[in-house]
Amino acid sequence: MHRFRMTVTFDVNAVFVGELEDLETFAVVLSDHPDDPQEWLELQRALFEDEQEMALGMETYCLVRANGAVVYGGVTACILSAAVLELHLDQEAAGVLGTSVFQLKLHLTEAASAELKRGLQRVMADRLPPVFQLA
Repeated sequence: MHRFRMTVTFDVNAVFVGELEDLETFAVVLSDHPDDPQEWLELQRALFEDEQEMALGMETYCLVRANGAVVYGGVTACILSAAVLELHLDQEAAGVLGTSVFQLKLHLTEAASAELKRGLQRVMADRLPPVFQLA
């Protein structure tokens, strides 16, 4: 089995945290540009869980990359500081997303940073990774 050690890094200049009612999803979206993003990472969770999602192991958060890759769960560490968000992934998630670490350089206002922190707490509320540090 291939181990991914590559770190994906990009500058985050825009963040969206909120409910997408038409998709029945709560999302945290981090992107490099507010109007024309080339790189982004989404953390999502369903607003309502159903039996089918539970049976398929989808009753947790998911990560979505700009390239369309999606994985459910898999974050082993979430470390947020004022300047950086690091997400470390388990081997399965790394295989799907093509990286073992996201190191996102944050260029956000204080209000947006606080919103990001609240959003991460909500997305991962029932499945906190072993390392979960929010500054």
